[in-house]
Amino acid sequence: MRVITYTLHKCVKCMHCLKTCPTEAITIKDERVQISADKCINCGECISACKHSGLSAKGSTLVDTKNYKKSICLVPSSIYCDCATEKDARRLNAALNKLGFDELVYLSEYEGAVYDLVNDLMEKNHEGMYISSFCPVVNEMIMKQYPMLLERQVSFEYPAMLAAREVRKKYGSDAGIFLLCECPSKLTFGKYPYGNKESEIDHCLSIVDLFPLINSYRNEDEAELQLCTQGIKSVATGLGQRFDAQILSVNGMKKVRKALELSEFGLSKEVRYLSLSACFNGCIGGQFLWGNPFNGRLNMHDLMKASHVAPKNYSLEDIMKKKDVSAQKNKNMFEQLKRFNAINDAFDHLPGFDCGACGYPSCRSMAEAIVDQVQSIEDCKIIQRRNQNAGERV
Repeated sequence: MRVITYTLHKCVKCMHCLKTCPTEAITIKDERVQISADKCINCGECISACKHSGLSAKGSTLVDTKNYKKSICLVPSSIYCDCATEKDARRLNAALNKLGFDELVYLSEYEGAVYDLVNDLMEKNHEGMYISSFCPVVNEMIMKQYPMLLERQVSFEYPAMLAAREVRKKYGSDAGIFLLCECPSKLTFGKYPYGNKESEIDHCLSIVDLFPLINSYRNEDEAELQLCTQGIKSVATGLGQRFDAQILSVNGMKKVRKALELSEFGLSKEVRYLSLSACFNGCIGGQFLWGNPFNGRLNMHDLMKASHVAPKNYSLEDIMKKKDVSAQKNKNMFEQLKRFNAINDAFDHLPGFDCGACGYPSCRSMAEAIVDQVQSIEDCKIIQRRNQNAGERV
């Protein structure tokens, strides 16, 4: 599902979003931006590139808490990345308590549980390479752009989903479960407004939208911290600190794509585990957080001294998602090969300038549209001009 929305009156058709989108999901047609739900991975790169606020991602609001007898808020560890001291973190907790929720559930112990189990899995893996990510952007990217890697992908359940299941089991359907989100992709976890019917999370809230209110509540009041050391590591350091385990920890969209490309061509054989995050410095670099992600990593490291909560007790089977890649593999091997050849044929007839005048970010994406019968070769502005000049000479 797509959470990025377009605001027509703020768009100046600068085409920055077209050139920035890593999956070429954005086109301009009929004087407005169009975003392909099939290609969009909710990375938010286009939002960052748009200097006129023509693109945005919005979740639910605190008003939605009134629709439930009891409202529960899931709080990720990454929200503390701007807290330079333990006192700052306690004051932030006190401010969160004033948002109006009946209960706060801290995700740190769930994040820590998954972190420990991933390490356990690494201890047992002595053959081949595993690819995993707790980043919805990366998982969507693998599914849509690197399907040959699906067999190597180990899908773990997101900590927020694990916590939501426990909350739902405890309080039933009368409770409203709200998740504070660090990035646009996690807005897809909620049932509203984007329709994830399989999730136990009812609403997702953008942390940056709540920041003015949270900041206004901050004062000298303090509340108890419930942080887990492994949970902090999972959002701030990743697995890349274990240099002896042949683990490659990669963050940032460009580097993630490069790592996946190398893996797809079998050029990462020395790596046993590939840990990926689309945001710079992992979850603490999410677009919905405030502060400096460089300082954030140092702050989170210091907060480990204040962590005392043990990870949740889960087994590896508890957190593993079941997936069937056979249908995707067959589609890739047969249908995709036929489509690939057709796209190449159409691409050979295009000028290859990637000028964007047709409204597509590249000639290859235009070739895809031609194969899908959405556009024709005559829609290329350069070809139109060439044909016009040829007609004038005749």
